[in-house]
Amino acid sequence: MVHALEKVHRLLKADGELIDIHPMFDPPAFEVRVGEKKFPVGWLRETDDYEEYELADEAVNDVVQRGLFSIERKGTFSFITHADSAAELRQYLIDEWKDAIIDEITFAHAAEMFNSIERDKEMILRVSTNIARYRSL
Repeated sequence: MVHALEKVHRLLKADGELIDIHPMFDPPAFEVRVGEKKFPVGWLRETDDYEEYELADEAVNDVVQRGLFSIERKGTFSFITHADSAAELRQYLIDEWKDAIIDEITFAHAAEMFNSIERDKEMILRVSTNIARYRSL
């Protein structure tokens, strides 16, 4: 990853900007919303334990420490995925997030929450995400 950031630095014009967006190292949270209430039901796991997010943080810190980029602004936001059921969210993750794992306890707990008579309900996956703007030096 450091190599890619070094290449970006070479390609940017003087005083160019780099925008970095990647998930935080924290496991994403599953929630079930029933009416106006939200209930935590578990965490998404990855087969590689989010290793690439930690590596991304280390790579960006490396090029900043070496003076290739300076930090202009940092923040966080939540990237939220909504689904009409636990099964729908599980299928989405199978199709789109190949190393995602919903353990059976979390899945069963979420599915149980959908047994309520309330019609207005959904499954929510909340991914805490870093965003930063860096200036090329």
